[in-house]
Amino acid sequence: MASPSAFHAPIARVPLVAASQIGIHYTGPDLLEGVTAKVERGDRIGLIGANGSGKSTFLKILGGLLAPTAGEVVLGPGARLAYQAQELEYTPGESVIADLRAVFADVDRREARLREIEQRLAATPDDKALLREYERLQREQEAARAHDTDRRVERMLDSLGLPKQAWDQPVGTFSGGERNVIGLARVLLAEPDVMLLDEPSNHLDMDGIEWFIDELARNPAAVVMVSHNRHLLDRAAKTIWEIERKKVTEWTGNYTAYRKLKEDARALQERRYKVQQREIERLEFQARRLTDMANAYDDPGQAKRAKAMRRRIERMEKVEAPDTTDRRFRARLKAGERHGRIALVVKDFRFAHGDRVLFDGADLEIEYGERVCLVGPNGSGKTTLLRKVLEEGSWENPGLRLGKAVKVGEYRQLHDALDPKLTLTEWTMAETGLTLSPAQGLLHRFLFTRDDLDRPISTLSGGEKSRLQLARLVQAKVNFLILDEPTNHLDLDACEQLEEMLLEFDGTLLVVSHDRYFLDRLVGRVVEVKDRKLVDHRYTFKEWWERRGTRRRNEALEGRERERADKESAQQAYEERREQQREIDRLKARVAKLEERIAALERRQGELKARLEELYTKGDRPWEAAEAAKAFESVRTELSALYREWEEAVPRTDGD
Repeated sequence: MASPSAFHAPIARVPLVAASQIGIHYTGPDLLEGVTAKVERGDRIGLIGANGSGKSTFLKILGGLLAPTAGEVVLGPGARLAYQAQELEYTPGESVIADLRAVFADVDRREARLREIEQRLAATPDDKALLREYERLQREQEAARAHDTDRRVERMLDSLGLPKQAWDQPVGTFSGGERNVIGLARVLLAEPDVMLLDEPSNHLDMDGIEWFIDELARNPAAVVMVSHNRHLLDRAAKTIWEIERKKVTEWTGNYTAYRKLKEDARALQERRYKVQQREIERLEFQARRLTDMANAYDDPGQAKRAKAMRRRIERMEKVEAPDTTDRRFRARLKAGERHGRIALVVKDFRFAHGDRVLFDGADLEIEYGERVCLVGPNGSGKTTLLRKVLEEGSWENPGLRLGKAVKVGEYRQLHDALDPKLTLTEWTMAETGLTLSPAQGLLHRFLFTRDDLDRPISTLSGGEKSRLQLARLVQAKVNFLILDEPTNHLDLDACEQLEEMLLEFDGTLLVVSHDRYFLDRLVGRVVEVKDRKLVDHRYTFKEWWERRGTRRRNEALEGRERERADKESAQQAYEERREQQREIDRLKARVAKLEERIAALERRQGELKARLEELYTKGDRPWEAAEAAKAFESVRTELSALYREWEEAVPRTDGD
């Protein structure tokens, strides 16, 4: 038999982050209660839940940015975390490229120390301590890919859609959405062990989202991300954490798998609950009968049996009742009277913002009942076109002509159609023409509570503002919907309910969205903003995206070849710069030694000259004069050689 020491228990993996029995509350009821979760290497976790359920709060607790009121969070040994908030903190006046370059502050410090050591080694080449430190720092620089930092920053800015002319602008001059993108870039460049991301795809265009998904696939860090983007959750998440009723439930798989698993689990729970309730009713009925018999016949045995049955009910592990709360909008989007064949004609449309031309001779025609999405990079003019149609579109305008019987309903992603000073009830009455009771009834149908009705709009969350705009659209009875990012800020259930409402809508739809799930379900035609024109693609969104992807993959193959060549070139240039700097440092050390030797020889030459003058004046010791003359000539010869070497070396120390 083998000795006990021959057997080894399996080594448990230490989590990068472990949360135990977390609770948090502010002034009201608990937001989270008894939450336990852990993040391990390789995890890709999507954190979902209804608006206000505590997703961002839990993310901050995991990142150590917010202390829980109960429980603790333990960080694994040496684990490095990076957190991306929806609101970016930044240094006033600092440019974007400087802000991102600051991520590599450690690289810059090591590089400065390496140069300092090189200068010292030129003077003392056998210093073993310095050599060991130099080798260690070089290994750290290689691991950090120090030669590549500038290119990585520039590639990141390119990938996130920030134009090159904006890189030197102060961070504070960018919009909130653009600052969110900069925060995401910081986290990706930092290359931590765990990335905690709060709505990372917000304000990314479709190419940006696809790039981000590819970046996550290449990145070894564990990821916990709050997101309402179902395409991102399907492509990038391997686990779903759902916050519901103050708890976090873990589901294996991506978002689609979670939906199926949850549906099955809910059905199973409902069946188990009903079976258990029937058993409890049977036992309670038996206990009551036995109690009645015990009382009627004064039979302690029957009373004892009744008591045992009640204890049996008490000892049961109770199945929790299924959540039957109705969180669905109780409303439908009904189109108003049908308009004619033409919904919108854009003809020879031109628009410039300052010196920047967004559209030049753009044309488009949309017919009744079509479902069209407008796509293009951030800043290409999609929202601008929608606003121009809303502000200037009419039957009389040949450039932006709306059909004669068209009644337009709008949804704005920035919610700037809402008056922040008004309460929900006041705004709804003003916009819809409803009286008090019907207006409040409409708001109730969009899940606003009695306490919400008198809140100022300025206090609403993004999701609540979205629901308020949708309530107005339901009442408006329009036949042409123009929607700008309608799923932004909506939780996942609300997104799916909106899709169902729009599928039932039998009018015309023109939408800008980066939500591919939304577009896949609704859109039958794609119009692309490209080269200041409107390019028509008579495909569903899914078909257009697949065709576009084939073309992009071919272009990417060529791009990767160029990138590899650029990377090799960057590495070579870095090594050449390092070698050049080492050579300059050696030359500077040599010049310093030359100057020291020249100064000593010049002093010696002066002494010998004075001695020779003295000996020649006296003339009594010719042999000493001969030796002094010989020494003087030797010093003069050496000085001449040192002067020539010094003159050659000095110009080369400036690196030119």
